[in-house]
Amino acid sequence: MKKTILILLVFIALFTNKTLAQDSGYVKFEITDFKADNPDDPQMKMVKDMVKATTTKLYFEKDRALTKINSMGGMSTMKIIMDKDNNSEMYMEMMGRKILVKMPKDEVEKMKKENKEKDVEYIHHKDQTKEILGYKTHLVEIKSPDQNNGAMTFWVTEDIKTNGIVSQGMDNSEIGGFPLEYTVSIPGQFSMTTKATEFKKDFDKSVFDFDKTGYKEMSMDALQNMGGGAGF
Repeated sequence: MKKTILILLVFIALFTNKTLAQDSGYVKFEITDFKADNPDDPQMKMVKDMVKATTTKLYFEKDRALTKINSMGGMSTMKIIMDKDNNSEMYMEMMGRKILVKMPKDEVEKMKKENKEKDVEYIHHKDQTKEILGYKTHLVEIKSPDQNNGAMTFWVTEDIKTNGIVSQGMDNSEIGGFPLEYTVSIPGQFSMTTKATEFKKDFDKSVFDFDKTGYKEMSMDALQNMGGGAGF
């Protein structure tokens, strides 16, 4: 279960850590729905309680972006700084621990290639549209030959341009736009929907000036191993 929570946090971070092709702006994402396949499972109840109050805030300028994630009722916070070349630094605070993971662009690209699935199909339903925060979006389904990998659906807009990555092994160009809502379904576990609930063109630039002292640096591999049962 610890590993499930870590996967959720890393997925959210990778999904939202992107820079929009505008001068500056702010987007807020919230988990609007969480359904467990077995709602009576104590572990799934715990996961639901931890993720239901998760908020993700993305602040971006031309040369940098900051993603702030608050989850587990404030027990876990994550800040990801991305520069204009898509090099990132992730600052995590969880259960009293402060961890820094540096993610250079080449390492992120390597991770994307290692996790990229073959024969994944992107199905665009241009006839299925809805408006989110004033932007017209259309439905995109992602289907994998391996049903155990789960399913993903996106509502994407072509009116917001992006660079960077959406999630491991995939970038926004592959899904044909900027996602303003997405649903992840894991067979036998849960489905979760995240949606952009607020968009502003201006924000207080002081959000970039947060305290970076006291963080212990480690690799992403070490962080994932820790999530597998050694620390979180």
